[in-house]
Amino acid sequence: MSYIGYTGPVTMAKMVSLEEKNIPLPADFLETLRPKNNGSHAVMILAPSTRVIRIIPSKSDSVVKVAIEIDEISPDFLQELGVVFMESKIKTLYSTGLCITQETCVYEGFIDSSDIDLPVEQLESELQGIKGVSRVEITTLTT
Repeated sequence: MSYIGYTGPVTMAKMVSLEEKNIPLPADFLETLRPKNNGSHAVMILAPSTRVIRIIPSKSDSVVKVAIEIDEISPDFLQELGVVFMESKIKTLYSTGLCITQETCVYEGFIDSSDIDLPVEQLESELQGIKGVSRVEITTLTT
């Protein structure tokens, strides 16, 4: 089925066996996932609570995961976070948005390493300065 202004499928689906140790991706999935710059890397994200896996193409072979723990959520948190990212010219590949766990609120975002021009320590410091943030953890994921 196609939709107005879009000629491709809305979703792609294939059944796989979870008994396999390595689950191969079908060729049509890989072709669709391949970044426009002919890159060959992606970050794979599993949300254990929903059991949903996301595979997001990246321009480079590394992605930065930004995890922010918030002890006091304020209405301005997302706006202040957006300001830090905009001023740093950072575009996220994917974010969880705000997730409320049993004891705290968490934000996770994934950024292509090639999109970060400032030192990670500076980014961490700026994020730590947002009202209500209790902890910032930045991890680089590589292939």
